[in-house]
Amino acid sequence: MAERDIASRDSAGSYGAAPARRSANPLSGRPLSLALAGLAAISLLFMAFPGLDLRFAALFHLDGAFPASRLPGLVTLRLLGKDLVVLVCLILLASLGAKLARPLRPMPIRASHVWFLFATLALGPGLIVNGVLKSFWGRPRPIQVDLFGGAAPFEPAWKIGGACLSNCSFVSGEAASAMWLIGLAMLAPPRYRPALAGTIGALAFALSLNRIAFGGHFLSDVLIAWAITLVVMLGLHRVLVAGPFRARIDAATESALRRIALAAAPALGRIAKGRSTDHRERA
Repeated sequence: MAERDIASRDSAGSYGAAPARRSANPLSGRPLSLALAGLAAISLLFMAFPGLDLRFAALFHLDGAFPASRLPGLVTLRLLGKDLVVLVCLILLASLGAKLARPLRPMPIRASHVWFLFATLALGPGLIVNGVLKSFWGRPRPIQVDLFGGAAPFEPAWKIGGACLSNCSFVSGEAASAMWLIGLAMLAPPRYRPALAGTIGALAFALSLNRIAFGGHFLSDVLIAWAITLVVMLGLHRVLVAGPFRARIDAATESALRRIALAAAPALGRIAKGRSTDHRERA
């Protein structure tokens, strides 16, 4: 009974009020449908008018090169995007570690939020974008296309089997990772959500435009990557955060980590005691 009480406090009481009803959640239904429709519309647009990619890329091509790629400030901006993703992941891991270090206290970040962010990163930018599309679609990057000084022919969006063999242009992994940061706004309290979404959205726009300016991606690579990532996030948000599984995910994770920590405590104590004894003997 005591263990159930602790699990209940960890998964519900420690986080405040009970979850809101699914129907009241602003991310519950229509945004996912709109994201799917947006993905289809963007894809059809660039398949019907592939020249849009060439015209937009040409805006950043000057004297046979993409000069933005040599600007130190823009190089630093690109690194910032990668660092932010790593930082968020480290904070999520720290929340899990805090539960192991203090097993009777709730996680600093609720478990369903942690797993939502990890799952969307792994499925969206990870598996779909980098694991499948960039690995198998074979679209050359703008800098590799003959119209911009490269050797490969231009390939439109969604065409499979281009001249690129690995780490190709379709779609943009960095644009997908930048859009993934919007997940932080999805999890924020409602009053902070618009400001956070606007700030992260502006950053995602800058990071993604940077990749186009560098000649690393076409406009369609970026927009389709955004849409795919949003579809993944909105879909998993309904399951892991807004849906009825949230309380179970919180309770199961808190309980599992608590059991691991309490089970490992005696062994860690013996190890620490042994090291202390060895230190005294050497002294």
